[in-house]
Amino acid sequence: MIKIFLYCVLLFLLFPKPAQAYLDPGTGSYVFQLLVAGLLGSLFFLKSAVKKIKKLISEKFTQKISENPDENK
Repeated sequence: MIKIFLYCVLLFLLFPKPAQAYLDPGTGSYVFQLLVAGLLGSLFFLKSAVKKIKKLISEKFTQKISENPDENK
């Protein structure tokens, strides 16, 4: 059953129907813009997530030190 499905998919990929489509020159720059925006957005998200995690961890460790002042001396 899986082999038949894979053969059908392979046939569709090897013998595509011609499409009557047009891509204007602005489409390439738009796709490039989307890729750059996605990359920069994901980098910003990761940077802010790492900052929040670092802040959370540093707050946990500073609370433990300030709760027991006798043990730190």
